Amino acid sequence: MGFQEFGFGQDDEEFGGKSNRFKGQAGTTYRVSFAWWPGVEDGVLQLDAKTPRFAGCKRHYLAGVGYFINNGPEYTKLAGSDPKDAIATVIVNWPLDSQGDLDKAAMAAGKVQVQPWVVSSDKYEQWKSIHKEFHFGEHDVKVVCTDTQYQKMQFVSCKNSILAKLAEKAPDSFDKIVTKIKNVAASVNRELGQNLSLDDLRSKLQGKGGNPAGAAPDPVSTKEIDNLIDDMLD
Repeated sequence: MGFQEFGFGQDDEEFGGKSNRFKGQAGTTYRVSFAWWPGVEDGVLQLDAKTPRFAGCKRHYLAGVGYFINNGPEYTKLAGSDPKDAIATVIVNWPLDSQGDLDKAAMAAGKVQVQPWVVSSDKYEQWKSIHKEFHFGEHDVKVVCTDTQYQKMQFVSCKNSILAKLAEKAPDSFDKIVTKIKNVAASVNRELGQNLSLDDLRSKLQGKGGNPAGAAPDPVSTKEIDNLIDDMLD
């Protein structure tokens, strides 16, 4: 189990502190480029590759612990419920004006966000379907958020990719963004959850004054938390 990478068929602000993870706000439209492509470790993006890259895991959530990776049946036992799928990738979130068009002044000022995005498998399947018809190396995706709490969204393919246009027309700006993408991609796994040993997990559970080592948490409260997390991811 643990982390897996898969695909379809240096800037300090990217590190430490509060996560810069993408989260939509209801009533807001976003335009994003899928940005984690083969070659990024070498500072290049193979936008013509078959698929962008993703990281995935099965994970749990417990109050006082947070998200942690399921590394076997003992983790399931301690969590008191089955793990849930979570998928992460890297996007460029382009600045838009009030009309939903690209804000060129904001772009010129460097107000471009490179962010990790963690979703459940249903969004991944939607992306997979869109990518099949509109390759993400050639097309951006407009994201319309309809619900902040539960991250309900609609996805619409754009006729081109701003990232690809920059690679062609503004290589210096493109290279700066690629550096950010490289750094965010290097930390994607930690966005998915903590990779804890069983001893560390038991210690965290004891530390919150909850269950003794080896005992499963209250199944009712765990189920309620799991349902809430499922709803937020879906």
